[in-house]
Amino acid sequence: MATKRFMLPAALLLSGCLRSSTPTREAWTNDASIEFPQFFEQPATEAGADGGTVELSGSVLRALEAAADDFLGPQDANTPCVNRRESHQYRVIQRQGILFIRIDEDPRACGLTVPALDSGAQYAVGSDGRILRRLRDGEPDGSRMPTDAGPGVWVPTSEVGQSFDPPDGSVPLPFLQAP
Repeated sequence: MATKRFMLPAALLLSGCLRSSTPTREAWTNDASIEFPQFFEQPATEAGADGGTVELSGSVLRALEAAADDFLGPQDANTPCVNRRESHQYRVIQRQGILFIRIDEDPRACGLTVPALDSGAQYAVGSDGRILRRLRDGEPDGSRMPTDAGPGVWVPTSEVGQSFDPPDGSVPLPFLQAP
């Protein structure tokens, strides 16, 4: 009788230890030291153009799938046209064992003429299929360091915001001008 009392809590504890072996969307790092290449400096070869044969390795396909899953999320029959994988264009560049992927909305796929603002992203995916860096359009690029403005001039806090030359009327103040 006592063992029956402990079986349910033990089963609940053990079932909580079971974990999915598939990686989650958060299982990636944002390595700002990785610099993205210029995706549009050379013309791309379109896959399937003029009946040509295209060969993709499994690692390229896995990297494309990881980037598309992260950027567009799960897909089903109710997914809006602009969020479907087939409504986007993909560019892939491989350098030093990293697959760089550029995803852009293709407005023509949904009968539109222009893409939405900030509707693309860039990904750096390792050979193991793990996302190393993601940069969505409109996000600041952390790999670019701001340029130095030079040596500053120290201003005492008592003088911050103070004007030393009173306006003499030679230059009209912009907020006093009539429209």
